[in-house]
Amino acid sequence: MMRTINKIGILALIVIAVACSSDKEDRYIFEAERVVDTETGDEYYLKSPDTMTVVHIDGVSEPVTVSSTPFAGSEELEKMMDRYMETLQKRKDSLLEQENERIRQQREERYAEYSDDELMERFNTLHEEDANFEQEMDIVAELVRREVVLEIDVPEILEIDPEDIDMNIDYQPEEDN
Repeated sequence: MMRTINKIGILALIVIAVACSSDKEDRYIFEAERVVDTETGDEYYLKSPDTMTVVHIDGVSEPVTVSSTPFAGSEELEKMMDRYMETLQKRKDSLLEQENERIRQQREERYAEYSDDELMERFNTLHEEDANFEQEMDIVAELVRREVVLEIDVPEILEIDPEDIDMNIDYQPEEDN
């Protein structure tokens, strides 16, 4: 008889625990970069990998750390953070690609009036005069784009270590050049 009561008590505790945990999971609605607390009406907006802004139902907002939110450690939050980090990386990659494209276009325009031979001669002259590295690298990058020079030969041509090569160097020529 006593064992039966203990078993019933344990089963009741398990049922209550499961009911409470499923209520907690249903309480929060996870969206792309926002979490809504359906019980309180609070909205949590992801601002950085470790910070959220909570906007309470009365309109008052405050910053909170992600780890101090009531849903911290949940599987849904982990998924949301993974998606956020992927999105952030895609944004960074896109901005970097846009910047590199801008650099390539400016370089192409800068040297449009030079033939391949003239540009190579310009590089050789600047290299002999020990011109600044950015300018030499900029010309070599254009020569590589035009396939006058192979990228594999750049370290030897510039007399530098391969680690120092930057085909997307942002060279800004002086007005008098």
